[in-house]
Amino acid sequence: MTSQCGPQQEFRPQSVERVTEQLGSLKTGSGGQPIQLVTNHFQILTTNPDWSLYQYKVDFNPLQNRINNQRGLLSAHNDLLGAYIFDGTLLFSSKKYKPDTLELTSKQKYDNTVVIITITFISIIEKGDYEFIQILNSLLHRSLVNLNLTLVGRKFCDAEAKISIPKYKLQLWPGFETSIGNHDGGVFLKTEIYTKYIREETVLDFFKECKENEGKNSHWMVQFKMSVIGSEVLNRCDNQTYIINDVVEDYNTKSTFCKEDGYSTSYIDYYKQKYGINLSSYCQPILISQKNESFINGGDNSEPVYLVPELCSFTGITDAMKKNHYLVADLETQRRVHPSERIGRYKNLINRILTTPKSAESLKQWNLTLSNKLVTIPCHVLPQQSLQGKNYQFPAGNEANWTVHLCKLPMFTCAEIQRWVVLGPEENGAEVRQFTNTLLQVAKGMSFNLPQPEIVDLKDTSASTYSTTLDQVINQMDPSFILCVIPNSPSEHYNLIKRQLCLNRPVPSQIVLLKQMKNKNDMIMYAKISIKMNCKLGGAPWRVVIPEKSMMIVGFDVCHGKRNKSYGALIATMNDTYTSYFSCVQKYESRQELLNNFAMNIAKALNKYKSKNNTLPNSIIIYRDGMEDDQLSYVHQIEVDMLKKTCKEFYREKKVGLAFVIVKISNNTKFFCNNHNTYQNPPPGTVIDNTVTDPTMYDFYLISQNITNNAATPTHYNVIWDTLNETTASNFTPTIVQKLTYKLTHMSYNYSNTQMVPGPCQMARKLATFTAESLGGPANPHLEDLLYFM
Repeated sequence: MTSQCGPQQEFRPQSVERVTEQLGSLKTGSGGQPIQLVTNHFQILTTNPDWSLYQYKVDFNPLQNRINNQRGLLSAHNDLLGAYIFDGTLLFSSKKYKPDTLELTSKQKYDNTVVIITITFISIIEKGDYEFIQILNSLLHRSLVNLNLTLVGRKFCDAEAKISIPKYKLQLWPGFETSIGNHDGGVFLKTEIYTKYIREETVLDFFKECKENEGKNSHWMVQFKMSVIGSEVLNRCDNQTYIINDVVEDYNTKSTFCKEDGYSTSYIDYYKQKYGINLSSYCQPILISQKNESFINGGDNSEPVYLVPELCSFTGITDAMKKNHYLVADLETQRRVHPSERIGRYKNLINRILTTPKSAESLKQWNLTLSNKLVTIPCHVLPQQSLQGKNYQFPAGNEANWTVHLCKLPMFTCAEIQRWVVLGPEENGAEVRQFTNTLLQVAKGMSFNLPQPEIVDLKDTSASTYSTTLDQVINQMDPSFILCVIPNSPSEHYNLIKRQLCLNRPVPSQIVLLKQMKNKNDMIMYAKISIKMNCKLGGAPWRVVIPEKSMMIVGFDVCHGKRNKSYGALIATMNDTYTSYFSCVQKYESRQELLNNFAMNIAKALNKYKSKNNTLPNSIIIYRDGMEDDQLSYVHQIEVDMLKKTCKEFYREKKVGLAFVIVKISNNTKFFCNNHNTYQNPPPGTVIDNTVTDPTMYDFYLISQNITNNAATPTHYNVIWDTLNETTASNFTPTIVQKLTYKLTHMSYNYSNTQMVPGPCQMARKLATFTAESLGGPANPHLEDLLYFM
C-alpha cells in the first residue's frame, strides 16, 4: 500500500471527544504558578488526512482451522489487500476494500484445493476505541522487532548493549517499555527506559546444586521443581524469555524427539547440528513452557516449548541478592538516569524507528509515522505549604523538606505521659542514660515534656530476656510507654517486642538500635524519636491548614505478606485539624473478603467519628491505594456501591458528600521542565491535569516530592466517584481536590518531607506492612486510636 502525499497530521480521538468536552472543564484545576513541561510521549502522525481503520470479517470455504494456513491463503492477495492485521477471524486495514463483500480465491499448497475467501466489511473503528489502540500497539510491536530488540515479557531490551557485573554474576539489559494510548491531547506513544536483570546462573547450575544434596535431602527433585516452576528464564538460543510451567524429569537431553522433517534426533544432536552448541553429557531434565503466541507474532496459540536447563538463565534477583547492600547500591547507581540523559534515550529510540528501513517501512505501509518531538504540556505548580506547630508556623520550603526545623518545632499537640520505662542492656547502661537525658532535652525544646523514665537494665540481650522483663515491667509498673534499646540485628528482637506490646499487652512502644543511640550529636534523630513517641501517645507534631471542616479523610492500602497472608488497612481522620486518627486492619484471602472488611472498617470509622464528635462527618474522601490496573472496574462498580450502602445505613435520608480517589504510584509516565537547555524534574506541587490525562476519567498527576538524583515519578489520582458538592457549602472544584491532595502529602509523621501519597494512604500502607511482616495479625483494639505502628 503506497503512501499518499500530504502534510502529517496528529490523531485526534473522535468517539471520546464528547466525554472530553464533559470532563475537560470539570477536571482542570487553576491557580498556582504556570509551568511548561515535556513528557515521555510522542505524537502518532498520519500522512493521509482521510486515514481510517476498517474492520472486516473473513470466512474460508472450505473451513480452515489453522491460522497459519489462513494467513498463507490471504498472503496470495497482498498486492490487492495492502497492509493488514489478521487474527484468525477479523482483519484490520487502513484500506477500504470494494465492494463491501469481497470474494477471493486461493489454492492450498499441498493439494491445490480451491479455497474461497470472503472478506466482509463490518465497521470503521473510531480513533481512540480499544481496537484502534490495540492495532496501533501491534504495529508498534512490529516496528520494534525490526530494531533487533529482544522481547522480554512485554518490554523490549537491547541485548547488544548489555552491561556485565562479573562480581555479582549478573547482566543488566537496557531497554524500553512502550505503549500507545488514548489521551486528552490525542493518541500518543509513551516510552520509558527499562532495565532487565539476567543472572549468569543457569537452570542446570541450580539443578546440580540441588542434586548434590541428594544424600541429605531425598526430596531434592521436588525442591528443584518447586523453585523452577513459575520462574522466568532467558533462553540463550533465541534470547526470548519463558515462564517455566513444568519439569519432565524422565525426559532428558539424551531423549529423542521427531523433527518437522519426520526424522528423530536427540536434544544433544539437535543443538549441535542447528546451533553448533555442544551440550554437556550431564543428564538434565527438559523444561516445558506454554508459550502463548498472539496473532501479532504469528503461530498457533499455546504451543509448548521444550527448553534445555543448560541454555536457560534465570532472570531477576533473588531474595538473598536483595540482602546484599553493596549489590543493591550498585544496581541503584546503574538505574539512576538524569532527566537529560533519559530524554536523550527517548529520542534515540524514536530516531531508530524512523531511520531503520524495515521499522520505518512497517509504519509507512499504513501511512503512519511518529513525531520526534516530546509532547509539551501547560501545567501549574501549587503554592508552597506552611506547616503549623504550637503557636509556630514555618514553610515547608521549595524542596518540600522541613527537617532543619524539627529540633526547634513546638509540636502542634503534645500528649501527656505519666510513667514510662526505658529497657536497655546493662553493659551499655551509661550510654542508655546519656541517650535518655539528651532525648528529654530535645523533647522539651519541642514542647513535649517527658518526665524522667524508669530505666531497667537487662543482664543480657537475648530475646527471651526482653520478653520476660517486659512482662515484669508491665505487671509491676503499668507504664503508658516503653522504649527498648536492642542489638544491631533487630529482626528477631523487633518482631518479638512488637508482638508482645501490640497483641498481648497493648502498650505503645519505641525501639532504638544500639548503633543509633551512639550518634550522640545527631539532634535530628532525637527529634524524630520524640515525634514518634508523641504520635504513638496521641499527639501530633504539625498540621497543614485545610479549610474544609466536618470531613473524614480515609486512606486504604493492602500488603501481600509471606505465606499468602494479605492484609488491608484503613486510616481515618477524626477531627477538623486532621491530626487525630483511627486505624483498623484485617487479614483477607479473597477479593470478596477484602470488600466485606472494607465496608466493615468504614462503619467502624464512622462510629468512632460520631463518638468523638457527637455527629457524623458531612463528607468523606477515600484515597484508595494498593490496586492493580485490572481491578479498576471492580472497585468502581463494587467498592463504591458498598461504600454508598454503608453510608446509607448511617445517614438514612440525609445526604453525605462522597469522593473515592484511586491512587497509583507505579506508573511509567514522566515529566520534565527545561531550564536553560538542561532538563530537570518539576518542582514539588506540580499538577498535570490535561493533554496526557485520560479522556474518560476525572484524573490528574501530582509531583509532590523533590527528586534530584533520578527522574521523578508522579502519582496518578483518578476520582471515580464525587458527590462532594451535593453537601459541602464551598464549591469543591478540581482545584480544591488537587490542593487538598498536595496538602495531605505533608502529613506523614514518619517523614519530615512530602511523600508520594497523602498521609492517610502512607499510614495505611505502613500499618498493613507492619501487621503482615511483624505482627502476623491485627493489634489489640485498645491501640486503634494511636499511631502505634509508626
